[in-house]
Amino acid sequence: MKKTYRIQKFGAFGEGIAYDDGKTVFVKGAIKDETVIAKTVVEKKKYRVASTVAVVEKSPLREKPPCKYYGKCGGCSMQHIKYDSQLEIKRDFVADTIKKITGVNVTVEKTVPAESSYRYRNKLSYPIKDQRVGLYRENSHEIIDIEDCLLQKTWNVPLIKAIRKYLKEKKEDGEKVRHIVAREKNGSICITVVARKKINLMPLTSFIEFQNYALYLNVNDGNDNVILGDDYYCIYSKGITPSFHPASFYQVNDFIEEKIYSAVESFVIGETVIDAYCGAGNLTLRLADKAKFVYGIEICEQAVETGREKALELKKKNIEFICGDCSTELPKLEYYGDSTVVLDPPRKGVDEKVINALLKVLPKRIVYVSCNPATLARDLKPLLDAYEVISTVPYDMFPQTDHVETLVVLSKKIPDSHINIDVEFGEGEGQFSLKKIKECAEARKPKEKVTYKMIQEYIEKTYGFKVHTAYIAEVKRDLGLPMYDAPNAVEELKRPRAHPTPKMAKAIKETLKHFEII
Repeated sequence: MKKTYRIQKFGAFGEGIAYDDGKTVFVKGAIKDETVIAKTVVEKKKYRVASTVAVVEKSPLREKPPCKYYGKCGGCSMQHIKYDSQLEIKRDFVADTIKKITGVNVTVEKTVPAESSYRYRNKLSYPIKDQRVGLYRENSHEIIDIEDCLLQKTWNVPLIKAIRKYLKEKKEDGEKVRHIVAREKNGSICITVVARKKINLMPLTSFIEFQNYALYLNVNDGNDNVILGDDYYCIYSKGITPSFHPASFYQVNDFIEEKIYSAVESFVIGETVIDAYCGAGNLTLRLADKAKFVYGIEICEQAVETGREKALELKKKNIEFICGDCSTELPKLEYYGDSTVVLDPPRKGVDEKVINALLKVLPKRIVYVSCNPATLARDLKPLLDAYEVISTVPYDMFPQTDHVETLVVLSKKIPDSHINIDVEFGEGEGQFSLKKIKECAEARKPKEKVTYKMIQEYIEKTYGFKVHTAYIAEVKRDLGLPMYDAPNAVEELKRPRAHPTPKMAKAIKETLKHFEII
């Protein structure tokens, strides 16, 4: 079905938002203040998703996308919007998400722009199948075959050509290749070819024209969406330091990384700094100049080894790198209130155990670097009882896409004043009865929060099968139950909602009754 819409505003992901017959309509490829003709893609009870097929009245904010694959691959979503407007959309997205989930209005500064809105990425990750090398079409596993990605540095072009030559000439081994991941740092390139089984990669070196690079084989025979396996094999290395390992984490945008890290340094206070989710320790090493002692916590063993090697090389003696999960390791550390904790977690955000540990110790300052505004806001909510937000700045780490990096700084609250009150407890006249206080507390004690995990475990134990959280959410939605503060709520339109089988739906409803939710 095609309809004409007048676009009222931008959505969180750069789509246009219109209203029709009481429904919110999310129109892909449309811009605020435009009139467009759009085809319905998804029709739901309360909203509709449509895709622009023609622009009737064009916005001055529209520009022609330079990439010939735009609209086909799922890599970019904002190339049709002028860059200044992209920055405004991302700032509003961060502010709206924090307000929606925490209920608190925070001042969000203007988005810090990238040095270049194209050719900024130092890392690529291309799926490979049937000699096709490229990027996935949006919401599918169909690979769009490409010759160049305009977000990548220009070295991605000769690398794609080299891979194609290898796939063509070494068909038997080439059929086992499923992905290529590569990263450039200081003029050197680390290339990882992911295959289902061990293959001979040496012939690939004859097609690669780079001067300084390392070639690794990574074996992953899984059938899921995880790209990398556990095993790496170095096939070739020239002019590259051993510490530049493919398992180590680095930010994809060097210019924005420097901006963020400089800002983090400026906010660090206290004698002790903890850099949680520290990766290969790039920021940790810098923070060693700002404090008497720094801890770096990272779950990737190779990244921790890289950090330790760099610390030795730079003679940084006031750093300890800890290999482990932050949710386990951070609560073990002995640090005091006059300290700073830096959080830079993956998209899923910070573990609840980490939040609880922070609320127990109450460091003077928390500096949170996030690549997902939804999980950022979720994690901020319990911290705002003890902390106030003193700075919120979005950074455009990923131009032309709907992703944004955000730096939030929290400072421990200081009581405005103290009031001394003398209270006499007892059971006599004029005294406060401890017995009655206890009875009132028990009567008002809130029920234990029922989590999705508890629901899943009960269903598996009682009915003998597992259900995905998406199915539970869909049943709750159908029953009209509140769906507040879901970390992925702002992303729900990126893919169609899942629908449980009648058997699953019945088990979920019975379980909700068991927990007195319905």
